[in-house]
Amino acid sequence: MKITKIETIPISVKFAKPMIMSIGAIPACEMVILKIHTDEGITGIAESGDTSVWYMGDSQDSIMHLVNNVFGPQILIGENPFNIEKIVSRMDKAVKLNQHAKALVDYALHDLKGKALKTPVYNLLGGLSNEKIPLCFVMSSDTPETVAADGVMLLKAGFRSLKLKVGFRSLDEDVELVAALRAAVGNKARIMVDANGGWHYNQALHTLKAMEKYDIFLAEQPVPRWDFQGLARLRRKVNIPIFADESACELNDLIKLIQMDAVDGFFLKVPKAGGLLKSQKWVSIAQAAGLMVMCGCMINSGFGAAVEAHFLASSDWMGLIEQESIGPLNLYNRPDTVNPPLKDDIAKNPVRYEGGFLYPPQGPGLGVELNEETISRMITPGKQPVIIGK
Repeated sequence: MKITKIETIPISVKFAKPMIMSIGAIPACEMVILKIHTDEGITGIAESGDTSVWYMGDSQDSIMHLVNNVFGPQILIGENPFNIEKIVSRMDKAVKLNQHAKALVDYALHDLKGKALKTPVYNLLGGLSNEKIPLCFVMSSDTPETVAADGVMLLKAGFRSLKLKVGFRSLDEDVELVAALRAAVGNKARIMVDANGGWHYNQALHTLKAMEKYDIFLAEQPVPRWDFQGLARLRRKVNIPIFADESACELNDLIKLIQMDAVDGFFLKVPKAGGLLKSQKWVSIAQAAGLMVMCGCMINSGFGAAVEAHFLASSDWMGLIEQESIGPLNLYNRPDTVNPPLKDDIAKNPVRYEGGFLYPPQGPGLGVELNEETISRMITPGKQPVIIGK
């Protein structure tokens, strides 16, 4: 089997309710759809999820450029799509960083391989360890009243773990949000906070000390991504576990943080790691150090969510804690994808989220089918799909 053609499609999807976090309100997601075609008529398809340049540095334009001008003509076309390790290695040699673009290729290759072998992607990753994955819902920063009401609603929907975005408002207001959420949900849910690196060290120390009495399960990336020493100092001064997200990108970042004894755990995003292949290695390093890992995603649709679903289903280590893979729920501002059924999504058969759990698709490959009609209405204004090869 040989790769003969690649196709990239730039699309834009508006949030049903803008996500408010430390950098401000995000109104929409810009994504890239990738199709990898072969001489045997099997096509691997993947969605990038949101290409927020503030988080990873990759944009819709940069991903399109790399796939169409570097990865496609120089690495993919003419190659056997089963050789995923070889392809990932060649992408790393050809391009520094840009993990999001590399991840998109990795996803499509896994989808293609699973389709060719007529098996779900989780079987390519080790098999089915978790038939359903308990989830943590990511809550936007808002007023105390809204946060409290949303927390009660999410409890009723089945979630027992809630993560609140902080760092956008004043320090005192962030503490008030946490207090309101704890008062609303009592001891029925774990509460986590995520500043996305929006505090400097002294702000993080002051605020987390004030939040300790609300039984915070963990604080994600309280200081900027480069401040490894700040993470280590905070971990020794506050009674809240400290997890690294933006600081833990490359595999070597994990090793450095582990050697510094700087964190209590890690946040993984499969695109941040560079795809499914690299994510398995990423988790293995954390597991060897005995550190827990939570997995999130760039906000994605009921199609793109299949990647995280298969990854989480295949990893026994990832089944030990609630996971954050809820992209379409945040995108469409809803607690599940079944009540009522999700319509007009990028997938004809969106990934199932129900009762606070994520269920991996059972079909071959990623197990989701692209909704071509919906895609055609979502093309990013001023941009066009690109086809490379024959």
